[in-house]
Amino acid sequence: MVKYLRYFIIKNIKHIKYIVLIMLLALAIIAVLRFFDNPSPEKQIAMRLEKFLTYASKSSGDKLSTGLIKSKSLEKFFMPNCRFYIRVSSFSGTYSPEQISSNSMRCRTIFKYVKFSAHDVQITLNSPTTATVDFTGALNGFTKRGKAIDDYRELTCKLQLTEGAWLISSVFVREIIKK
Repeated sequence: MVKYLRYFIIKNIKHIKYIVLIMLLALAIIAVLRFFDNPSPEKQIAMRLEKFLTYASKSSGDKLSTGLIKSKSLEKFFMPNCRFYIRVSSFSGTYSPEQISSNSMRCRTIFKYVKFSAHDVQITLNSPTTATVDFTGALNGFTKRGKAIDDYRELTCKLQLTEGAWLISSVFVREIIKK
């Protein structure tokens, strides 16, 4: 086998050189594209919001372990002391990422499935390290007790760029939308 491989390499050395050269050229092109394909801060925030909404949602097939992983993953989206402002609510206050994760897991146990989505997203960069995101948040789902939920809120989130990641520092529920 080794003898045959050696013979093949010697016989086709010219072709192998071209293949290696093409592979190196392809790697160089990929490296250049990755270097110049830095998304704008607005794009980074939008992508992060989408990922957050995915982790916050629960599909009907999610197992307990999936819920734990998703809830724990939410911690990386919040500043150490995140402030929630919710009018006429006992939920207003300052929470740690761990507390937010725990509350998320408790909420997940209520629902058979739940989907969070954001509409009419407006991202404003206040400075190179702070941003404001205004959007309509939708919560659609079905509780384990058989109740359909279709809820909408106008929200404002303040974000701060910390160690290369946009983290939520405060959430303000501006308005409850009746549908």
